[in-house]
Amino acid sequence: MQSPVGNHRPLEAVELDEGLVAWRCPESGGLWIPAENYWKWRGSLPPEALGDAPEPLEYPVSEYDDAVKLCPESGTLMSRFRVGHGLSFRVDRSNTGGIWLDGGEWETLRSGNLHRSIHRIFTSPWQRAIRHEERDASYHRQLVRRLGEDLFSRVQSLRDELENHPNRAIALAYLNAISSPGGNRPRW
Repeated sequence: MQSPVGNHRPLEAVELDEGLVAWRCPESGGLWIPAENYWKWRGSLPPEALGDAPEPLEYPVSEYDDAVKLCPESGTLMSRFRVGHGLSFRVDRSNTGGIWLDGGEWETLRSGNLHRSIHRIFTSPWQRAIRHEERDASYHRQLVRRLGEDLFSRVQSLRDELENHPNRAIALAYLNAISSPGGNRPRW
């Protein structure tokens, strides 16, 4: 099998974890994990090993992250999936189910215990959550740009304080009255 990146050198067999054989690109450090190897390894893990993941470490994005990659097994174009959840790189997946990770990505996924659930990255709920995170971050940036850091910080603090306050409705009615013509005050 040939590497899908760089000078397309032959891949070398490596054991990433006990029982997980993959193929490493000697030039880029990228990894090809055949689907069969991944599922066999994952099936051998004890249930407690599949628990919640800690925050993964962040590694620099590979120079090959944007490269079009062909599957080392089938020669077909691989699809890219954003990892998200605080990680800026993408994982490539073949229609064979095999997974390509650029150099350093396995270590990043492993540091957050995400390596045991790579298959979830390719699901609609995972990708939808990434889009929601991005939408929320964009909204946050717009608010900061329009209000300024100081006012945004104070409004955010007030929002947090009012979230579970028993008189939240009264406080919101008061704030809303500021913008009404004549500054009408709510009657309690």
